Amino acid sequence: MARTCSLALLIFAFLLAVPLQAQEIDIDGIFTKHNAVGTLVIERHSHGSRIVHNADRATQPFFPASTFKIPNTLIALELGVVEDLQTRIPWDGVKRRIAAWNKSQTLAQAFRNSTVPIYQEIARTVGKNRMAAALKKLRYGNQNIGEEIDSFWLEGPLQISANEQIVFLKRLYLGELPYSERAMTLTKKAMVRSRSSTKVHRAKTGWTVASDPAIGWYVGWEERGHEVLFFALNMDMTRSSHPMAREGIVRQVLANIPDQTR
Repeated sequence: MARTCSLALLIFAFLLAVPLQAQEIDIDGIFTKHNAVGTLVIERHSHGSRIVHNADRATQPFFPASTFKIPNTLIALELGVVEDLQTRIPWDGVKRRIAAWNKSQTLAQAFRNSTVPIYQEIARTVGKNRMAAALKKLRYGNQNIGEEIDSFWLEGPLQISANEQIVFLKRLYLGELPYSERAMTLTKKAMVRSRSSTKVHRAKTGWTVASDPAIGWYVGWEERGHEVLFFALNMDMTRSSHPMAREGIVRQVLANIPDQTR
């Protein structure tokens, strides 16, 4: 009986150690279907196995765009610029092309709506000195905020690669960033994009037009019981379908990765 149990445990351990197989998912075909050029990195937390589409591009830094709302939220909460996710931030009265931005909203809503003006005001309140110190402390991307406190993540000089996004996200998930547990927990709560009985999907989009071509992002992680899949996608934004394609590509690839916790 003991021998049978030992064999079963060995088989289970082997299954957990099986690396993610890119060729079984046909990521190239998924990118082609969406007429997309970019990179995608997915890492399984339990043993660090990866699938990578376009490995060279995964090392290339780009402006983080609104994916910077993840560390910006963390910094704002840690420094007390906002109290919590329900802190209401007033609209400045300037009408913009995105209707969801033209109103007062909580920090949670601003994150979900990707409300750039509110996060620009948060960055201005944090200030250049504290922001520069925070990015150095977090070791986020190239840690360079330049001179413009309210646009450095949209137009540079701050840059980060897909591989570096994965490193940052893992540290956030594990609570290993040098910030309070409360600030990290609230930031992770803000990131929830969808939830089911078996999975929690946390993510943030990003899109900057300050480069040629424009660059889109989709980064985060998916929790499946005791397993976590971290992901970071960036892609050229050259078609009207590409804003939706960012999340669509990631979710399609994730759907083809077996859940080893069942």
